[in-house]
Amino acid sequence: MAERTLFLDTSAFIQVGLLDENLEWISYQLIKNKKGSQVLHGLIFDLLVDQKLSIKDIKRLIVANGPGSYTGIRLAEGFAQILELEEVEIINFYHFEVPYFLGSSEYSYLASAFKGEYFCYSMKDGQEEKKLISQEQFSSIEESNQIFHIGEEVGGRTFNSLYPKFENMSVRIFSEVISRKMRYEPFYFRPLEKEFKPSKLIPSI
Repeated sequence: MAERTLFLDTSAFIQVGLLDENLEWISYQLIKNKKGSQVLHGLIFDLLVDQKLSIKDIKRLIVANGPGSYTGIRLAEGFAQILELEEVEIINFYHFEVPYFLGSSEYSYLASAFKGEYFCYSMKDGQEEKKLISQEQFSSIEESNQIFHIGEEVGGRTFNSLYPKFENMSVRIFSEVISRKMRYEPFYFRPLEKEFKPSKLIPSI
């Protein structure tokens, strides 16, 4: 059986794909459905059936582990933990690394972090910066083809979406990911104690 790699991303929309031994797509789907818990397992099941494969035929699972919300990321991470029990190799990366994999040395990555904030990653002169910014700060950012994002837009603005790059440049992206063999923790926009901080309007029990 030829080597097969499964790719999964539930950080924003759903990306599910199967890669051959050369890291070319056998199958790739971008599902613009944010209710991933309702469709994810069915998508993976149908993909494997269509290719006449079982989970045991999968050599590795590559997961985009953020940045994102707890609700989105936990879907792919939960599936990864299940496959880990079956001794499938799990490899992770973060979305903001993709431009670097493709040769960019100075760029930014933006994502809606909800709650009126945006996640901003920047790479310049070999230095990284990760921070949450306000709506006002986001609005002041000038458009550039060196600003990347996941999804069709961020805060009503369109920059340089990574989705076409996943679809069209799989070999360059995933060869870099696999060469590192990193098992990253999920990258949430905020620490969980802040993400799930009780509202002052809700009385303590």
